[in-house]
Parts: sequence; structure tokens; C-alpha cells
Amino acid sequence: MENLYYRPSGKVPFLALIGSLVLGVLGAIVLAILYIALQWFIPIIYFNVFITLGFGAGIFFILNFCFKRWKLRNKGMAVLITLIIALLGFYAQWALFVSLMYNAEGTMGGDTWVKSSFNLEGFKAFFLHPSFIWEAIQDLNEVGTFSLKKNPVSGGMLWAIWGIEMLIIVLTPIILAFRGITIYPFSEKDETWMNKRILPGRFKFVEDQATVTSLLGNHDFAYIHEHLPEEEEHLSFATAEVYESDTDDHQYLTIYNHQFIEKKGKVEEKKNEIIEFLRINRNSL
Repeated sequence: MENLYYRPSGKVPFLALIGSLVLGVLGAIVLAILYIALQWFIPIIYFNVFITLGFGAGIFFILNFCFKRWKLRNKGMAVLITLIIALLGFYAQWALFVSLMYNAEGTMGGDTWVKSSFNLEGFKAFFLHPSFIWEAIQDLNEVGTFSLKKNPVSGGMLWAIWGIEMLIIVLTPIILAFRGITIYPFSEKDETWMNKRILPGRFKFVEDQATVTSLLGNHDFAYIHEHLPEEEEHLSFATAEVYESDTDDHQYLTIYNHQFIEKKGKVEEKKNEIIEFLRINRNSL
């Protein structure tokens, strides 16, 4: 059954490795600057959750672009590179934050610093000396860096918040990387990512996944050719898409089940992937 589905070749082109690391490092630093700037000028703790998620997602999108551009076909390597860049991004934002704190003017004890300025030498000093950052973090934890209901948040609660922040920044891109470009069909023959083609029409809702998979795997495509009548209303149906390239010997089929479910007076669509990247012969569909 393993040969029924697409399996990435696992290739790691040298340019993909070096390019992803270089562009990832630069991108992570730029995102760290943007992240701190938004936190600095929009000191709303609840809004910061979305900023943090955006930071992590931004790292993923930069790296996913790199993996696609330089044709990385190894999910394990993609996740490893993502982990390295995410940790670097988290580290860079702390180096920038504490360097700004060092040059800040205003009150401490939980309120936002009134004024600060970026100093490249100061940033480099912190970035190149992790011990400096650690000492600054401990000092900041004692006085707090923001307030809730006019009470400075410090000590154990602040450590917990920083821990959650780290988890969001690091885990968000890693989770996304598991479903990134590296899992999608790549034609080793044509040296390119396969194009997605959505098959027209709706198909019968897949009740028995094993049976449908077996039929399709044995080149019986009657299921795909039996479209549901357009004039009929269907709350449950399936759709399909094919990945293909110009001369590759195989195509890869993905099928989704759709259901419309009424929930709290509203009708919501539920979409589930039933079959993913099933290998079929070229021009089968």
C-alpha cells in the first residue's frame, strides 16, 4: 500500500539548505524588529498574542517560500531548519528588546518606557553575548515590563508569560512546516513542483474510504466519473484535485468530503481530507 501514495524523494539541494538558512536568518531578524516595534507602540497585552502568532507564521512563510524556490523535498530537514530559524528569531527579538530597554527613558515598574532609540552597537553587544541578555532578562523580570489593571506583572507570572511567548514563536512555524510545501508532489522527472488541477463537479460522499481507495488504486475510476446532478441539492458530497506535471509518468489524486451541518442556527461547511496524493498513472483523469 505504501506505493499507492506520493512519497517525497528526501533530496536536500545544497542551494536550498544554504539559501533557506541565509534568507531565514535575515527574515527572522527583520520580523523580530517588526515584532518589537509593534509591541512597543501598541502596548496592549491581549493584542500581543496575535502579534506573536504573526511572528511565528511569518517565519514559516519566509522559509516555505525558500523551500519552494530552491526545491527542498525533505520534510525532516524543513522542520529542522524551521526550528533553528524560529529559535534565532526568538533570541533576536530579546536582544533587540533589552538593547532598547538599555537606552530607554521613562518610568519602570510595569509601564511602557516613554522613549528609546535603536543603537546598532548596543544590539550587537547583546546579540553576541547571551549572558548579557540573560542578566537583563532577570532584571526586567524583577520590575516587570507591562501592567494589568495598573499592577506590574513580574516574577513567576511574567516567566510564565514569556514561556508561552516562546512556545508560540517557536511552535507555530514548526506546526505549519509539517504541512508545508515539502509534502506536496514534486516531479523528479521534470524537476518542478506539480501543478494542482481541480476536477470539475461534485462526487458521491465517501462513506467507505478503504473501498474507494482500493478501486482507484486498481485504476477503476468509475467513482470519479459519476458526478452528482447539478440540479440537486446535496448536504454531503466530495470534491477532488489532481497534481500533475508536463511529462511525469504519474499523477496524484486528493479527495475531500464536504458536509453542511447546522450549528446554533447557522449552516457550516465541514471539509475533511479523505485521500491524499494517491498515485495514479499519467492522463488517468
